[in-house]
Amino acid sequence: MKSSGGLINIGVITKGKSRNYMVKQFPYIKVCYQFLLISTVLNCTSFSNFVIGNNREKAIRKTIHEELTVHPKATLLDLYKNFFQGKFGSGHMITDTAAASNYLKEELQSATQFDSVLWQPVGYEDSYYRVNLSLVRDGKIDMQQLIAAFTEKQNTSETSLDAWKNEWNSILKIIEEMNLSLQNFEKDRLQIAEDLRKGIVIGHHSSIYLNIYHPHYRIVTKAHFLELYKKANTK
Repeated sequence: MKSSGGLINIGVITKGKSRNYMVKQFPYIKVCYQFLLISTVLNCTSFSNFVIGNNREKAIRKTIHEELTVHPKATLLDLYKNFFQGKFGSGHMITDTAAASNYLKEELQSATQFDSVLWQPVGYEDSYYRVNLSLVRDGKIDMQQLIAAFTEKQNTSETSLDAWKNEWNSILKIIEEMNLSLQNFEKDRLQIAEDLRKGIVIGHHSSIYLNIYHPHYRIVTKAHFLELYKKANTK
């Protein structure tokens, strides 16, 4: 091993001398090696977290853009409902298939108008989809198959109220950054915040959305959506 100007040429230790020998003889090399190793791990972790965070923000912005493209009059209440359904599915599960069938039939009988959007992904995680009930009315989807799909237990994860509040607040921050000029934005923001303070997490469509788009749908998992979509397009 040669030293030149205070620099150690460690490249010459290749034969006859192990790495342990080098470390024992020059302990400061071990410290430098460990420092470089830890720095590399930390940098990789930070970069990974940055990529995950960046991809998440892009996915959230994409969801907002898609919702406002198909429903340009959607308000903050409607965006909240979109993201909530994307995280938890319907949020108010009906396990009684007989009751679910009755509710669906009643809704179909009373509905006079339907949204033009037949299928719609909700949220940014690509886990849940809205299925327009007009597909049942028009015979594209079998009613019992749809009922079986949306009565199946959906989100089995346990998410605390505080966790969902944090999730929503991070989404809200992105919405605010986008300067969307949503109608009744401040009023809706305060209403959502107050509901969450009371522990009310399930949101409702705005009266604007209801009057313009006439939403009649059920929420299903992506797997069920793919099955229903395939069947609907083979009829």
